Amino acid sequence: MNTQSIINILAPLGEPQDNRPWLDYSAYGFTAGDAISLVGLVADSRFLESEDTDYWVPLHSWRALQHLMPAGLHELIDIFDLLAEDDWAHDEIPAVIAAAGQVAIEPLVAYVLDARNDEFAIPLALQSLVEIGTRHGKLRKPVIERLVYCLQNTFAQDHGLKGLIVADLIVLRAVEAMPAIRAAFASEQVDWSVCGDLEDVELGMGLRTERDTPRPNYQQMLVGAEDDGFEEDDDSEPLVEQVIRTEPKIGRNDPCPCGSGKKYKKCCMP
Repeated sequence: MNTQSIINILAPLGEPQDNRPWLDYSAYGFTAGDAISLVGLVADSRFLESEDTDYWVPLHSWRALQHLMPAGLHELIDIFDLLAEDDWAHDEIPAVIAAAGQVAIEPLVAYVLDARNDEFAIPLALQSLVEIGTRHGKLRKPVIERLVYCLQNTFAQDHGLKGLIVADLIVLRAVEAMPAIRAAFASEQVDWSVCGDLEDVELGMGLRTERDTPRPNYQQMLVGAEDDGFEEDDDSEPLVEQVIRTEPKIGRNDPCPCGSGKKYKKCCMP
C-alpha cells in the first residue's frame, strides 16, 4: 500500500497506553512490501510537531515492522542516529530488531564497530543484540561471542563504549566472557563509571557474593574529583542491574508534571 494509506491506518491509533501489549498490526494488512515505507515513517520528522494523534505514527510504524522482520531490518538500523535521543525508541526498537533473529546480529555488530556512527545511537545497537540473546535462547552464545568481539575490536581509547559492552555482557550473565573482560580491565580500557570495576562485574556475573575492597566512588570519578576516588561502601549488590519501569511513562502530549500548564513535549521533556 502507499505511504498515505499507511498513515491513514496508523494515525487514528493515537498514543499507546504504557505497559499495555502492542496491537496486532498484522490485522491491518501490512506486508513485507510495506517495510520500507514504514521505516520512512519512523524517520519522518514532520510528525514531531503535530498536536494531533498522527504524532504517534512513527511509533506505530516501528511496532508494525516487528512482525515483518527481517524486511526493513537494514533500513531501520541505518536510521538509529535519528532515534538516538528518543526514549520510546530505546525502550522498543530492540524488541523490533530482535524479531529478525540471527540475521540481525552481524549488521548490529557492524554498526557498533563503525566509529562514524553517533555515539548515542550505538547503545541502541547493543541493546538490540542483548534483546536477541535474551529472546532467542539458541542465539545467546553467538550474541555473547560477537559482543566479546566488539569489546576486543573497538578503539582502545573508547573506554565508555567498552564499559557499555561489559554492562551488556553482565545483563546476559555471560560468565564465559570473563577472560576477555579481565583482559580489558587489565589494559585499563574500561570506563568504571559505566559498568563498575572488576569486582562489581564479578558481583553482577554471580561470581562473588561480596567485595574484597571498598567500592570506588564512581560519582566522584565522573566529576573528576582530585581525591583518591574511594570510600567505604558496605553494599555488595551488583552495580549494574536491570532497570524496571515502576511508574507510567509521561506522554509527550500529557500536561508537564512541573505544573506549567504546557504539554510535556513543549516544556521539560529532554
